[in-house]
Amino acid sequence: MSWDSIESRDYLGGVPAHQLSATRLLSSPDPSRHHLDDPPELFPFAEEFPTEGRNGALRWGSRFGPAHRPPPGVLECFRVCRSRLDQYLARRKIERGVRLYGQNEQRLAVKIWLSALRGVRHRSDKFSLLGHLYQAYMDFGKYRESLEFANRQLGISEELDSAPMRAEAYLNLARAHQTLGGLDRALSYARHALYNDCGGGSTAGCVHLTVASVSLELGAFSKAMDGFQKALAVAQSQNDNTLLLQVYVGLSELWRRLRDTERAVACAARACDLGRGPRSTDLNTRHHRTALLQMAAALRARGELGDAHDYCNEALRLAGVAGDQGCYARAMRIAGDVYRRKNDINRALRNYELAMGAGQALGDRLAQMEAMDGAARCLEALRLQGRICNCRPLEFNTRLLEVATSVGSKMLVGRVRLRLAEIYTALGDNSAAARQKRAAAAWAAPACARCREPLAARAEPLASLPCAHIVHHACMPESWSRRSRGAAGAECAECASPRAPRAPPPAPPAPRTLPTQDFPFGTPPTLRDSDLASVLSDHSSQQATSSV
Repeated sequence: MSWDSIESRDYLGGVPAHQLSATRLLSSPDPSRHHLDDPPELFPFAEEFPTEGRNGALRWGSRFGPAHRPPPGVLECFRVCRSRLDQYLARRKIERGVRLYGQNEQRLAVKIWLSALRGVRHRSDKFSLLGHLYQAYMDFGKYRESLEFANRQLGISEELDSAPMRAEAYLNLARAHQTLGGLDRALSYARHALYNDCGGGSTAGCVHLTVASVSLELGAFSKAMDGFQKALAVAQSQNDNTLLLQVYVGLSELWRRLRDTERAVACAARACDLGRGPRSTDLNTRHHRTALLQMAAALRARGELGDAHDYCNEALRLAGVAGDQGCYARAMRIAGDVYRRKNDINRALRNYELAMGAGQALGDRLAQMEAMDGAARCLEALRLQGRICNCRPLEFNTRLLEVATSVGSKMLVGRVRLRLAEIYTALGDNSAAARQKRAAAAWAAPACARCREPLAARAEPLASLPCAHIVHHACMPESWSRRSRGAAGAECAECASPRAPRAPPPAPPAPRTLPTQDFPFGTPPTLRDSDLASVLSDHSSQQATSSV
């Protein structure tokens, strides 16, 4: 076909294009070729379209006309392609967020994960994404928000009927409730995580670690030691440095509460070495801050206040960089303990007040309870010095008793009741003092598994048996080997005593949303960035003065 033949044909039905004028271009179309007056061919606009069809899709015929109806399966193919594309992009975002989180870009990682949460389609990928968000919010100190992610994980695990997923969801619920002060609920969730198939990997070790931490807060030291031993075995078999660091931190806290400061410092030093060693690249900085705080607490218990202050300052600096409010609250509480040991009551009370405010804002009842205990000790010291009357210590210890009783910290409840007994004795109310003493004696203090003498009565070296019971170091003969379980069990009074059969576990508690205000005292002071800056400036000025 030549250009002449194409030009000879009248395709447009009019004059050639170069001969058209502007007036002709704007003129009305030819009615013989454009049937504008034929109403059956028109499709009027409608405000509402029927939503019948799969997934509420619009009828193409009612909207665009029969001539524009797509072939069958085109819409379904488009939906499948769109779903696969969203899933692919969501996976890429999850992987990018994991890399950024490992590079200490936590804020940006969480932002990317939240955007990926809207596009993820597969249940397994959504479960892992919720796990990442849960851990990130736990690191930020947003414990109530992390509890919601754990509840959504539990729902997905029930839909898929996956035992490992269910175990991980119960573990996350247990850790969140432990921080929020629900120790009984946390222990129930942790036990149900054990009854599910944890896979024998690091998840099982984390469950044992959670059970040990909750048991330690409840005052069950033998159960805590048993959990720490099981978690230590899992960490060593899996070569999991993160789990190993957390186990050493927990063991250090156990020995510190039993007043064996040498073992407490040794375990905290091992945790710090793991956080700063050559294999620390795969560790989260949150665990390193936890190890620093535990080292500061152990050194403070041993009396090395200068070194404890340095470790606390380093943890405060890292918490300020990372925005970790939970670590900030605990660091302020430990700094208050150091100032209290130095008899600087005013600075100690200031740090305790900041720690209580941070714990109240975060909902961290454990941190708040520990800060209140430190403030109560400061008030008791002022009362004994005659600088304040008995009314304020009485009121503050009464509030602390309510919080400790609601949390379930039996060891702290005993100490508070003994302080209240002394206050009532000073006030001349002997009946109330005797009542507090009887209530304090109702809790059985930890005793040696061989000589049955109480532990933690004074600072002395202790030892643990293979059966997880604790004895005085003097009560442990050289013939006892830690690897011979049978020989130790024959001499252990706890193992030789008859025990009742263990009852089956109760049903797991239903997930609930905690109220924003559930504490029996007033609103704490609002945290400000200037508080952290002022405290750090006080610490730096004190260091400069001591160096001079």
